[in-house]
Amino acid sequence: MIAGAIGAWFEHLTPRTNPHAFVVDISQRTGLREAGETHAPDLMAEVAGIAEGAGQDFETMFAWQLIDECWWYLDDLEASDSSPATDGRERCSALAINHQGRGIVAQTQDLDYHCDGTQVMLRYLDQSGLEILAPSLAGLLALNGINSAGLAVGITTLSQLPHSTSGVASGLLVPMLLRCAAVDEALALLDRVPIASGDSFVIGSRDRSVAVEVSSEALAVSADGDRALHTNHALVQEPIHPHKRFDHSVARLRQLDERVRPDSTLEDLAAMYAGGPVCQSRAGGGAKMSVGTTIFEVGDEPACHYAPGPLDTDELVAYRMQTRLGAAT
Repeated sequence: MIAGAIGAWFEHLTPRTNPHAFVVDISQRTGLREAGETHAPDLMAEVAGIAEGAGQDFETMFAWQLIDECWWYLDDLEASDSSPATDGRERCSALAINHQGRGIVAQTQDLDYHCDGTQVMLRYLDQSGLEILAPSLAGLLALNGINSAGLAVGITTLSQLPHSTSGVASGLLVPMLLRCAAVDEALALLDRVPIASGDSFVIGSRDRSVAVEVSSEALAVSADGDRALHTNHALVQEPIHPHKRFDHSVARLRQLDERVRPDSTLEDLAAMYAGGPVCQSRAGGGAKMSVGTTIFEVGDEPACHYAPGPLDTDELVAYRMQTRLGAAT
């Protein structure tokens, strides 16, 4: 399955670059690998183990973790960027809410069509002692996730913001955050480590919902309370690209704002994600599709409701924790 995922990715890259040379370039000629080895050596060892088990070289398996970084690094190599007059390629739509001791974190993971068919659900007991449920792609550490302390993490790309080849990649930050037992612990981690890519992290517990924008230059909280929403345009940090490039992101945020309340139920959110601009259909004809739709319940019984595709065609399946710890705050 991993070999198939890598093969489809390489085929996707081929019109723009030599994929074999590209993965060596981003792995060996940037500071991304060094940053990972400095701040997440055990995760880098896990990537090496995945590579060995899948019969892949380390450079390829490490580059596969770098979804956000590969996008902008390839742009930088080509000394190009999408025209400000065209819409952005990013499509993820994320939220966190809480009401009366019950919280939800949800998002679509909208990626290139070649990712469809590579989706997996990971369940593992982390070295932190936390059980983690993490929707992902074959060979990828995590796309998002929830832990048995009742903390859930979502992520959306903010390519408007500054990036750096010497920071910790987003694909490592997600599993690092899933080791945190509280929102403040997660925010402290993001403030402590160097950041490679512009992203928003939507982090939720049973009584707190936070959205935080990070870049290679700054960290800024955009929401902290009972509702946090984010798509793919910067809300509080200074963008380096004009907002008109992100008309689709603005439309999706508008849909979230109109449909999501602190007391929205799982059923409310599933219905919302099944239509409108937040639902990137397989048949939509756009650049991306929802390769995963996830609704995490954070409370007395943390759970992950996951569909390996858009909710206009795919159904959510419930995955529940086998262990429980004290609830995150």
